[in-house]
Amino acid sequence: MNNTNTIHKLGLLGLLLLGGQSAYAADQIDLLDTLVAKQVLTQAEADQLRANQKSQATVEVGKKGLVVKSADKNYSINVGGRIHADFATTDHEDLAGGKDAIDGTEIRRARLHIKGNVGKQWSYVLETDFAGINVSQKDVNVGYHLKDLPFTITAGHQKQAVSMELEESSNDILFTERSTVAALSTPYFDRALGVTIGGGGDNWHFKTGVFGDTTASGTADEGSGFGMRGSYAPIAENGKVLHFGASFGMRKTSDDYLANGKSPSFSYKTSNFSGLKPVEAKIGLEEMSEVQLGILEFAAISGKWSFQSELAQNRVERDTGDNVGFNAQYVQVGYSVFGGQRTYKASEGEFKHLSVQSGGALELALRLDQIDLEDKDISGGKAKRAGIAVNWYPNNNVRIMFDYIRSFDLDGGAIQNINNEPAGDIDTFAARIQWNI
Repeated sequence: MNNTNTIHKLGLLGLLLLGGQSAYAADQIDLLDTLVAKQVLTQAEADQLRANQKSQATVEVGKKGLVVKSADKNYSINVGGRIHADFATTDHEDLAGGKDAIDGTEIRRARLHIKGNVGKQWSYVLETDFAGINVSQKDVNVGYHLKDLPFTITAGHQKQAVSMELEESSNDILFTERSTVAALSTPYFDRALGVTIGGGGDNWHFKTGVFGDTTASGTADEGSGFGMRGSYAPIAENGKVLHFGASFGMRKTSDDYLANGKSPSFSYKTSNFSGLKPVEAKIGLEEMSEVQLGILEFAAISGKWSFQSELAQNRVERDTGDNVGFNAQYVQVGYSVFGGQRTYKASEGEFKHLSVQSGGALELALRLDQIDLEDKDISGGKAKRAGIAVNWYPNNNVRIMFDYIRSFDLDGGAIQNINNEPAGDIDTFAARIQWNI
């Protein structure tokens, strides 16, 4: 009989240890009390099992992916990712030179990340994108959180603290692609290898850093850069936000005139894979030695409504020729029809996507933007755009997006019609199925 009880107790012990990873802990404590009351376990044995449970790591699988934490919460591993599957088609008149937009589908992003903490003050992230024909590194860095201060020093491949829209995750932006401001910011002020210090509080954010180039290898001494962004939200409440921000970035080209690994040019495409650029400034910029970019931000939330805008102006210095400057702006409005509202994280100075309630959520958006790539001897063209978006969120991890974008008032630039006149309006329809954890 004693042997049988021992076997039963060992079996219970095994079940408790295997099941004691996280959400079941409270139920197991109740079970231990029941087993003590029924005299299956002694109080001492139950206390020992409770002590064993407290020393175990926790494992959770949910909307944040796979999360493993040590018992003291000082060490963690989070495995997650995102998949963005896109469709786009573009309609336009016959263009000179037989230019034509490519219609079709692509995996825009296919990323896997591993991130977490090592001790109380160190963190890490490793994110790789498998979309397209090349594997690329996104965020690959280590962070040190200053004790008793709301700042973190981060070293590695990371964003350069320029532009609210660029800092926001592609999981959270209202449209499948960013605005025309990204034509000035993304080429040279997206991710690069560097060191930053940044942090924030209940109504503010600040980040600055110095950078080299991207992780891509080059054939000459690489360039260098600097970025700084700050924001202040005098109102930062649930359902009510008022945000002001500004950023500045500077980048010097490498010895072979590459800026962050890219040839000097500014443009936008009707879709990521269309190949059709309504405006493009490239000829005359071959010997760009430095580019500077300043951006002003204004954003707000009022209940179901959200508003976001940026005004960007750059300055391009050339070894041959006068300095030139280009500008771009956008304003966008979002409205949550049902199921949630757009959220704001003041400590990062940026919007996050809807907090989706059970039953899903529906969101509408309108955006107006423009870009001017004309200055002195540079004739990259001008363009305006208007876009509408419909976004459906079945849950917090899935989003289905539909965009319609019209480019109009095209003047100069990279394309003309077959009569060598400014091209007419260009219509783009895009859709995306997005999954992220």
